[in-house]
Amino acid sequence: MFIVGAYVVSTLSGKRFVDFVNHRIFKPLGMNSSTYSTDVAIRSGRFTNTWTSFGRLIPPWIEEEYVDLVAGPGGVISSVEELARHAIPSTLYYIKLTS
Repeated sequence: MFIVGAYVVSTLSGKRFVDFVNHRIFKPLGMNSSTYSTDVAIRSGRFTNTWTSFGRLIPPWIEEEYVDLVAGPGGVISSVEELARHAIPSTLYYIKLTS
């Protein structure tokens, strides 16, 4: 379902879904730490790796060449600050509307 939504947005806007979200959502909201690109997140210096309980590194799950495929259903890499500033208030507002 979300893959189809990303395809529709991409087709109607004439842009990659990732570029559309960057220009129409992330930039206007000042979400400078949010991206779909693992490479961009790593270059920012704020990307943290995941480790197993016995100390084995778990590599990033989104390969750069597959970003367009996973962008619709998930794959946003963001910071805790940006999630707290945007996602939590939006969720609470939605809960208030549907209660």
